[in-house]
Amino acid sequence: MSAQLSLNLRIKDGSSFSNFLAGANGEVLERLRSAVVAAAQPQKNSPPMIFLWGAQGLGKSHLLQAACRLAQELGIAPLYLPLRDVMKLSPVLLESGEQAALVCLDDVEQIAGHAEWERALFSLVERQRTVGGLLIAAGAMPPTRLGLRLADLASRLTVGTVYALQPLNDAEKLAAIRLRAHNRGFEMAEDVARYILSRYPRDMPSLFDLLDRIDRVSLAHQRRVTIPFLRELEEMSNVGVDSNLQ
Repeated sequence: MSAQLSLNLRIKDGSSFSNFLAGANGEVLERLRSAVVAAAQPQKNSPPMIFLWGAQGLGKSHLLQAACRLAQELGIAPLYLPLRDVMKLSPVLLESGEQAALVCLDDVEQIAGHAEWERALFSLVERQRTVGGLLIAAGAMPPTRLGLRLADLASRLTVGTVYALQPLNDAEKLAAIRLRAHNRGFEMAEDVARYILSRYPRDMPSLFDLLDRIDRVSLAHQRRVTIPFLRELEEMSNVGVDSNLQ
């Protein structure tokens, strides 16, 4: 693989299919998992592309990184590129990308209007189709609404399966918070999760970030995460738990 692809940006440690609460996205989860498994087979028959779209915070990046993690576990080397982070670099970064059995491209909307990047991505999609590799991409909108100026690229991105990710309802958010706590090594009572959900921003990235920081503070103080503990933190600051966890 080319030197450019050695960049392959870091996959978060917590990103896996097992700790993603699917909610209404169960079909997406199973399709991604089965596609990666198929891509790892000697006689692979994986779909040419899967495109995920939806608002920030629905789990697009988590799912792309989970796909990469599964690929690694199955013995194939994936390529994960968050385009938001690599736009300052040259689109030559995409050269030879088809050498990876799995290519995951995040934040596709970031290249809209950048002619060189659009052409480079179109070329990669075409090469990936030729070699039969699996390409999973994600963006804020469906391909035809990303603002891409290269019409052929928008068209190619719809060749495979396009999924709109659905938000979690309140009960699923509650379950997701408790699952996240469990994966960090502690159990969170349902009433504690309800307390957090009722008092703080309800989008999942904010909730997960808050939970991670609560965990760090509880470890530092050797305290269980309980409602009284959270109230103590609030009282110390008079502005809420969040400011105590910086």
